[in-house]
Amino acid sequence: MEQMNKIDGRTFKLAFRKATENLVVHKDEINELNVFPVPDGDTGSNMIAAMIEACKNLDTLKGDYLPNVMDAIVKGTLMGARGNSGVILSQIFRGFAVYIDGKIEITTHDFSAALDSARKIAYSAVIKPVEGTILTLIRLLSNYAQKNLSEVTDFKEYMIDLCKAADRIVQMTPMFLPKLKQSGVVDAGAKGFYYILEGFKEAILGNVELRTKFIEATVDEIVRIAEEEVVFTYCTEFMISSELPQNLLVQKIDDLKSMLSEIGDSIVVVHTDNFVRVHVHTNHPGQAIEKGLELGDLVKSKIDNMKIQHKEILVKQVEKEQGQKETKEYGFVFVSPGEGISEIIKGLGVDEVVLGGQTMNPSTMDIKNAIEKVSASTVFVFPNNSNIILAAKQAKDLIKEKDVEVIETKTVQQGISAILAFNSDMEKEQIIKVMNDVIQKVKSISITYAVRDSNYNSTKIQEGDYLIFVDGELVKNGKNLKEIFLEVLENLDDIEDYEILTIYYGKDVTEEQAKELGKVVEERFENLEVETYRGDQPHYYYFISLE
Repeated sequence: MEQMNKIDGRTFKLAFRKATENLVVHKDEINELNVFPVPDGDTGSNMIAAMIEACKNLDTLKGDYLPNVMDAIVKGTLMGARGNSGVILSQIFRGFAVYIDGKIEITTHDFSAALDSARKIAYSAVIKPVEGTILTLIRLLSNYAQKNLSEVTDFKEYMIDLCKAADRIVQMTPMFLPKLKQSGVVDAGAKGFYYILEGFKEAILGNVELRTKFIEATVDEIVRIAEEEVVFTYCTEFMISSELPQNLLVQKIDDLKSMLSEIGDSIVVVHTDNFVRVHVHTNHPGQAIEKGLELGDLVKSKIDNMKIQHKEILVKQVEKEQGQKETKEYGFVFVSPGEGISEIIKGLGVDEVVLGGQTMNPSTMDIKNAIEKVSASTVFVFPNNSNIILAAKQAKDLIKEKDVEVIETKTVQQGISAILAFNSDMEKEQIIKVMNDVIQKVKSISITYAVRDSNYNSTKIQEGDYLIFVDGELVKNGKNLKEIFLEVLENLDDIEDYEILTIYYGKDVTEEQAKELGKVVEERFENLEVETYRGDQPHYYYFISLE
């Protein structure tokens, strides 16, 4: 095998593209490695968003000058970063570029030193670094490279050894983070970075051909996609419960896949125990479901007309772009996971809504663009998710022409309460203080479901269980929602101090179901006045606030 002792800009660009492809190929695996068995794993998607934005920057480059290649990667990963994982990944590449700055070629020694620079900058970007994550991987990998690979000059040998070390470290992450060990998974961010390194290795070994077309639209790009012709009109999703023997079920699933490939695309068929989940874009949703019924009983289904959705996106975009608004003193950017919540907060005076939440963290660029659209001297940004705060802060740092204040809301409930506390007669510092005080007093409850069997803090969780989180902590799970929710409320030490319980119900919940839950609460707790609103958030049946 011919040696490669140096990497230039052209090779690094090819390796970065291969790394992006490898990450895309393993996206679903990474997304499923979320610690809690809830349907909101998004680490893979967040990391991919950063990588793809960098690839787009690389497309605009003229030439392969390594400093320019690194600059395009740093700016791209920063602007495309979504969630904590995406932001930390962007900082890893920034640290890598800091060391490489000015070099037109790098050796294996340079690569090791750049990894150490990446470690320093990534750790400095996180206020409270958590071990057992991508940070641990970059730290231990940097140490390994400097101690064990200092004499290796051939990049091919170097990358093979480095990837093996990365894989070993990923398998060690549960030793550092008990939540991973309890859930029986490795860290998603660390695993994602391993796949990035593996892609680099493949390119260094000569495999630079891209097997897939890695396209993942950002929020802003959806508008451009909407202008293109939609080949298949209906996004069709359904779940089948089957009692067929496993061998026959597998055969039927193969027949279903073959049939779906003839009438649509974007096909995903997942078989877990006796349940089969299906996703397909097609012009014949009825045929898809009818074929699915050969496997068993229909549990649930959802059909969306993508042409109508795309037209609505275009109309909203045109409305946003019409005219310049008069500059005011204060403005608001709010991250919202659902249409119902968006309507509520727009009614409260929010200027710009950024689509986001679990599984769909907005990028730094998405938030920056929203801030720039607000005609105000001071813009308050409400991330409403702990995984979006870093991206919001980075967006703030990129805005120079106006004052931006990130209110560190970790839930939608906190964000709405903070908006309600706003008083334009106050000075900015006082407004911030009042909002932060209100946030501390709100109790945020979220209800979702388990997508797999798991074990958390010695608590057994079964697939399909309702999961109830209070201020981000899992406190109860079970099959009877009303029963376990009432139990959670009864176990709150200060339940008597609250007066209002507000329910925002999600896409998979009807208004009648939400009101029935509210009625049960009012019957049990006379001190609570219950209000119910349509939230339309995905994956989470309810967002509930106590005030």
